[in-house]
Amino acid sequence: MFGYVVANVDQLDEAQRARYQQVYCGLCRALGERHGAHCRLTLTYDMTFLILLLSALDAEDNMRVEPFFCPMHPIKKRESAMNAWTDYAADVNVVLAYYQKMDDWTDDRSVGALAQAKAISAQVEAVCKRLPRQCEAITRGLEALSAFERNGEPNPDLPAAAFGSILGMIFMPEGQEGNADLYAFGDKLGRFIYLMDAVVDLKKDIRQEKYNPMSFVDSTRHEGILQVLMADCVEPFSRLKLYRDKELMENILYSGVWARYLAKRKGDKKP
Repeated sequence: MFGYVVANVDQLDEAQRARYQQVYCGLCRALGERHGAHCRLTLTYDMTFLILLLSALDAEDNMRVEPFFCPMHPIKKRESAMNAWTDYAADVNVVLAYYQKMDDWTDDRSVGALAQAKAISAQVEAVCKRLPRQCEAITRGLEALSAFERNGEPNPDLPAAAFGSILGMIFMPEGQEGNADLYAFGDKLGRFIYLMDAVVDLKKDIRQEKYNPMSFVDSTRHEGILQVLMADCVEPFSRLKLYRDKELMENILYSGVWARYLAKRKGDKKP
């Protein structure tokens, strides 16, 4: 379910685009430095949003911006922006990537996915010792999701809530345990992502005879359901006291998260 919480880069100004890239590069560096170069392969833009959000809650901008040589782009120096939330997001990224790969192995018997999961299993074990609350929420939520899938649960709200509970806990790290709006935002965003992914994959899942909760819902209602879920997500987000990057994050929530859905719908309409 990676790849939904991304910016619509075409609608960002130059400064916002540079900031977004710096934070993304910082996450990539943190993955390499904390977990090994091979863990950079788990990099996604989704956790970049988490870094932006948690950093924006701090009154002081404590991002360290510095040039570095990227092994993937060696010709010209790049800039990275990093802070303690970068390390946190890198840890979470590795754990989520591990379970994503294990899910691919379970569903498709992908040997490559299993090999990738095994390659990062030691890093995941170390993260779970540092972040037991978050890792427990991840395993508990994924176990609930597996049960819903096995039983063919027809109510999409139930698996969506299970995935929402995972992101709710991830979005409420140490030091923010009492921030109800932060948890609610993560929870609602998780529900949206889960059902967005279900809508985007619906035809493929039906063809492959895989569980998809949105197959039990009339397709004419799908977009309306997603719009309501995003409205529920934006409500707690609007109550958060953010000191910077608000417009960049609004670009992601109001535009970027819809990119794959719109691309899919456009593709479906092609003759």
